[in-house]
Amino acid sequence: MKAPAIALIVAGALNAVIGLLTVLSGLLRLSGINGRETLPTNEAERFGFYVGTFIAYGGGVLGLLAAPVIIYGAIQMLKGNKYGLAKTAAILAIVPLTSCCFLLGIPVGIWALIVLAKPEVKAIFQR
Repeated sequence: MKAPAIALIVAGALNAVIGLLTVLSGLLRLSGINGRETLPTNEAERFGFYVGTFIAYGGGVLGLLAAPVIIYGAIQMLKGNKYGLAKTAAILAIVPLTSCCFLLGIPVGIWALIVLAKPEVKAIFQR
């Protein structure tokens, strides 16, 4: 039970870092501080630019919001507390919309769910 919980903590931490960097880069891009980005002059292109930017960086925001839940759920899994939260953390790590680092999160989340489904692990949580 410890190995998948630690892997979930790592996935959650990477999720937080990647989400934070994504949000910061989006803010820099929108602010125009970097000086390289020129906004389209056509109204329709400018609208598409803003919509695409908000959609693209929205994933970073979702990942940043899900990261503390994944980390806290994994810590509870390590302690053998809050089975539902541990399961929620594993599921959040799997979902690509809530995990910037879903290439690591998918196998780790599936591994954690398999471990959490074992009767002996459920017994640890029910003690």
